Amino acid sequence: MASDKPMDRLRLSGVKVFPRIGVTDDERAMPQECEADLEILGDWSGAAATDDLGRSIDYALVLEKVRETAAAREYLLLETLAYAVLERVCADFPVAGAKVRVRKRPVRLREKLDYVEVEVGRGDDRR
Repeated sequence: MASDKPMDRLRLSGVKVFPRIGVTDDERAMPQECEADLEILGDWSGAAATDDLGRSIDYALVLEKVRETAAAREYLLLETLAYAVLERVCADFPVAGAKVRVRKRPVRLREKLDYVEVEVGRGDDRR
């Protein structure tokens, strides 16, 4: 049964990652700059009451895990990268849920759009 208590949210915006990503071999030949936004859900009232990082989420460690995940392998699809980051965050941290947005500026479409973005999520989606 879902709690009536609203979830706390930690947001990390504009995380720079450099995956080898793209459908073609040429796109994946070199890492491309992409950005990720994360929204992590949990209950950090204990951390706030005690001022104890051990009862919160260490966002420097989250950043490290996101960057490791992006660099760990080649990705054809932005969706695959987004889900890999989401699964890593949900597996490695005590979260009630998370949302991940990943965007890139495809070289072959730069004249037509600013960026392509994918959003994936798990857990409580109440606003």
